Amino acid sequence: MSHQTLSRSEPAAIDLTDVPLVAMRELATALKFLSADAQQLMRPEHMTEDDLRRVEQTFWQRCNRDRARKVAVLVRLRSLLEVCHARSIQALIAVHGQAAVLEALAVAATMRLNTNIGFNPQKLARAVQAALKTIELPVATNARPLAA
Repeated sequence: MSHQTLSRSEPAAIDLTDVPLVAMRELATALKFLSADAQQLMRPEHMTEDDLRRVEQTFWQRCNRDRARKVAVLVRLRSLLEVCHARSIQALIAVHGQAAVLEALAVAATMRLNTNIGFNPQKLARAVQAALKTIELPVATNARPLAA
């Protein structure tokens, strides 16, 4: 996984073998710059390096965080976008839509990340599934059938 765009002219501000945790909101903000409706995780194959650089530049200019925090958010975003190519993640998003995207953001913000390895697709998928189960609405047991 290549993250050289984030720190070409300066040394890395963070340890890329143990990227600091970030807030889900920060990660969602960076994703929002990539796509107005935050649906880009559903179509990671359509992203170009230019798209990612544009997001990084916009996030860098608009985010009022310190340099290390910005780098951590952008590294986590790139890693999340990369893991979203996995079939297990794509299947969750296909079934659960926006709820899966939001849970994936929450998990990616706090899951341990080594950029040499990236996010483990199975671990991320299991964490998203577990989170989705806690937000599913129970089916009413006394629901009446609709009149014909």
